[in-house]
Amino acid sequence: MKLIYSTASPYARTTRIAVRELGLQEQVEEIFQHPFEDPAQLISFNPLCKVPCLIDDKGNGIFDSEVICEYLDAQSGNQLFKEIHQDWHLKTLYSLTRGILDSCVAWQQDKMRGKAGESEFWQKRFISSIERGLNYLQKQLASFPEQVSALQINLVVILDYLAFRHSEYEWTERHPELIEWHQIWQQRPAMLDTFPTA
Repeated sequence: MKLIYSTASPYARTTRIAVRELGLQEQVEEIFQHPFEDPAQLISFNPLCKVPCLIDDKGNGIFDSEVICEYLDAQSGNQLFKEIHQDWHLKTLYSLTRGILDSCVAWQQDKMRGKAGESEFWQKRFISSIERGLNYLQKQLASFPEQVSALQINLVVILDYLAFRHSEYEWTERHPELIEWHQIWQQRPAMLDTFPTA
């Protein structure tokens, strides 16, 4: 299998963490490509030209980070999603992490428009959804699976992406209850090995 990714994409990072947590490094070749350069290989397997994109052993393109993570998990005995799929509360929390991540990325995309194109209205909306989402999640940490799951992966990725792209948000000041949790889970080799870079 081949995984097309970029180092700045939080979505791609979730899949790269999954590869490592599932012990699939030898089965999955990681290929760096920047989607803004419209690479032909990426487009041929994902017409949306977005990362991540997994090329399976049959030569099929599998895209969307959630789909890729679930596919990899299914190949490895359902370790990352088993408890989530069996519990509607955990499934809802997982959906919340996906939504927060979407807001983080949308905020970054708006910032990339430059001062003349930024929307104060939408940025306030994005920040508010992140704020409310993290406040909700920090009250739910006790219900997270004890073993690493897609929930822990997504929340670490969110917090690291906020520090990477939105340092002005200062999540450690806004959500001090998450600091200890983050310090524990962020130290896993899979998290450290995939820390975002430009």
